[in-house]
Amino acid sequence: MMIWLDIKETCRNKRFLLFTLIFPLAWYVMMISMAKASGFFTTANAYLWLSAACAIGIAGNAVVTFSKKISHTRKFYQLQNLTSEYSMRHWLIDQMSVQVILNFVICFVIVMAGLLMQSLVFNLNLVLMLGLFSLMGIYLSAIGFLLGIFLDSRTLDALGMPLSMGFGMLMIRLDTWLSGTVVEIITVIQKFFPGYYLFDIVQKMILNQNFNHALLRFGLSSLMIVIPFVIIGIVQHQSPVSGGITND
Repeated sequence: MMIWLDIKETCRNKRFLLFTLIFPLAWYVMMISMAKASGFFTTANAYLWLSAACAIGIAGNAVVTFSKKISHTRKFYQLQNLTSEYSMRHWLIDQMSVQVILNFVICFVIVMAGLLMQSLVFNLNLVLMLGLFSLMGIYLSAIGFLLGIFLDSRTLDALGMPLSMGFGMLMIRLDTWLSGTVVEIITVIQKFFPGYYLFDIVQKMILNQNFNHALLRFGLSSLMIVIPFVIIGIVQHQSPVSGGITND
């Protein structure tokens, strides 16, 4: 019940609708429309633009909207943790469940637009891509959760746009379209994040090539987000703090 209430509340958030749903959707529709009008549309570009649009939408939702939500509500749920059976661990599980659903909705809306514009074809590869986008959403939501725990609301308000653009760019493989020294430096940084390998997987899907190696790297880079949670758990176990994340 609480999960659906959170989803309804988030969907009423104008910032969520504008920056994480309407903006990436409009960008994708614009790219497809311009490509078809100019005669340079290809299926490969349609799928890469889909990946970029989903990355932008998920980054905006998971890193910005979610972190602000956590920052605003963490004290209330810390009190709940002390006065009821609703622990911080349960809160984290519920919040991550909400994010999985919201990120899937973002991707689903963009995919439906692509299908209606006949730029995408519904097949097993597209279903697999939606699954990979959802996994990347969990990764980015974990980052948003950490930001919400350690940063206050005012700081997050000030950093909202830079965070959204920064993580959105890290999830988009720039060397697919651009070249140069700066792009090479950014690419080295991007290799630590799953978005780089997601684009590699999408490219190999389009070309009907084996993407098992890229899929393995995608999984390993996504699992790196577990490290800060393990460190927090160890620190709090050694020095218990009332209302911490791992209290049950």
